[in-house]
Amino acid sequence: MPEANYTIGESFPVQFAWKLPNQDYLRAVFEAKVLEIVPAADKYIVRLTKLIAGRQENKDGELRHRNDYSKAHWAMVGALVGNKITIAYEVQDGHALHMRLATLTGEHNFFTRYEKLDEVSAKVQKILDSRKRSEPTPEDIV
Repeated sequence: MPEANYTIGESFPVQFAWKLPNQDYLRAVFEAKVLEIVPAADKYIVRLTKLIAGRQENKDGELRHRNDYSKAHWAMVGALVGNKITIAYEVQDGHALHMRLATLTGEHNFFTRYEKLDEVSAKVQKILDSRKRSEPTPEDIV
């Protein structure tokens, strides 16, 4: 059974890798701050607090010059900072988590599901609060 090596409040590096449409690999290392530990699932809930390092390699593993990086994809990587995600304890070994490109482009909600959940929760709370006052207004629902 894997075990959590970090406690709430501690940070550690997490590396992700994506294969781009041109067959390049994009690798990014983030600092992840532990927000919660879910022992039953062998997972952490973390916030990606900053981008520590990154690189882009061609299909043969050769490092690309920074001028040849995919600016659009690196902008998406930068936008991941601040997101809350769940990750398995195994990420502690330092190996890259190979992700589907859809997780980077936002087509899959791996990096955004908690933010969307927080938005929905806030809307529900707004409706509940308005019911205490009276009936909900259209602004409460939107």
